[in-house]
Amino acid sequence: MLYNRLCLQYKAEGGGFLIAKDTRDNTVLPAVPYKKTVSHRQVCYRLDKVQPEYCSVTGSCSLEPLHIDQRISRDPIQTVRFAGWSDPVPAGGASVGASKIETFEIRVNEVEVNKVIYTTNFLLPTKVNHTITSITLNLTSDIPHLFCLTLEVKDVAGNVRQCRRFVLVDETTFIETNTDRPFLFTSASPDTGFTWQTHHNDICLLWKEYFFNKFYFDNELLNGVEADTHGLITGTYEQISGELPVSGTPNVHGIVKYMVSWKLNDGAFLPEIEVPNFLNQTFCKRLPVIDGETYVFNVRPVDIVGNTYNERRTLFIDQSVPQITEIWLEKDGYEQLFVHDSTDLSKMQMTFDAFDPHSGIMKIHWRFGIADTSTEMISEHLAVRNPQNVSFIS
Repeated sequence: MLYNRLCLQYKAEGGGFLIAKDTRDNTVLPAVPYKKTVSHRQVCYRLDKVQPEYCSVTGSCSLEPLHIDQRISRDPIQTVRFAGWSDPVPAGGASVGASKIETFEIRVNEVEVNKVIYTTNFLLPTKVNHTITSITLNLTSDIPHLFCLTLEVKDVAGNVRQCRRFVLVDETTFIETNTDRPFLFTSASPDTGFTWQTHHNDICLLWKEYFFNKFYFDNELLNGVEADTHGLITGTYEQISGELPVSGTPNVHGIVKYMVSWKLNDGAFLPEIEVPNFLNQTFCKRLPVIDGETYVFNVRPVDIVGNTYNERRTLFIDQSVPQITEIWLEKDGYEQLFVHDSTDLSKMQMTFDAFDPHSGIMKIHWRFGIADTSTEMISEHLAVRNPQNVSFIS
C-alpha cells in the first residue's frame, strides 16, 4: 500500500541532579539525581494532491455538478445547486488521505459575442462552507443576458476544481416579421403571386429570414463560447451538451424551431409537426392536389426562450387549362360562320367563350391571320379582371 501521510514521533526527556553545599563549612555534598520526566507527541502530515470530484464522474449519481432548474428562463431569480461533491481518496492511499471539502464559491460573469468577460463580475462572488449546497442568485437586468456561472470547489488541502454552466435570462424579447423577406409557396406559379399551384408535385413553403427575434439578430449570444482559456474546465465540468452548450445553439436569429400545420378547404387544422432541418426555413409536403381545392398553411416559429408567433398562407389548386368554346365569325346576324364570301373582314365579328371554373381568366391573347401562308394580320392582348367566364366579341 502507498502511504499518503508522513508521521513524526517527538520525544522530550526532562531531569538532572542536585548538588548541595553546606554553607557552614562549605562542604559539597555528593550529587543526588532526581527522577526524569518523559513526554511523547506524534505529528502527522497528510499528502492530498487530488482535486475534488463530482459523483457523476464515478457513476454514483446522474446529476450535474452545477445544477440550475431553468438554464433558459424569463425569471431572473435562479437557484443553483451543487450537492454531490467529495474529496476522493488518493489512489492506493488510506481514507484519511482525503482532506474533505472546505468551501464552494459561485462567480457570475456575462458572455459577450463568444467570450466570457472574466474581468468583471455581474454579481459579487458568493463563498459558502461545505455544509451549504445551494445558492439563490438575482440576475435581474434591463436587457437579456447570457451568463456564465462558475463553481469553484476547494478542499482543506487547497486543491481546487472548477465547473461552469451557462444561463440565459430574457424577460423582454419577442418574435416579429420582416415583410421584405419571402413567405410564400415556391411550388406555386410566380405569375399568380405564388398563390395558385398548377402541377401535381409537392407543396413547398419558404420563409427565408421572414421571422426573427431582433435582440438575437443584433446580439449573437447563441453562436458558441470560447473554451476555458486555462484548460482547467473539461469533460463533465464543462457544458458540452444539453441546453446552451459551449459549442453554441443552432438558431435563426434566436428561433430554434418551426412548427407547421395545415388544413384543406374549410376543414380543421391537422396537428402541428416540427419542421425538419429548420435552418433551411422551408417545408415541403406531398399532398393530394385536386382542382378547386384550397390549402391553408400555418407556420409557428419558436425562439430560444419560448416566444412564439403564428402566420398563415393560402394556396389554391388549379391544374386544368382554360377552356375555349363557341369560336366563330359572325356576319349580318349569322353566327357559327366558318365559310363566307366576303373579303371585307371589318364587316365581320369574331366571337368565342373562354372559361376556367377554378382560378378564372386573367388575360386573353388572340391573333388573326392567313393560315396558308402563316401570315399574322392582327393580334391583341386583352386584360380580364379575373372573372370565371368570358364572352368575347371583336
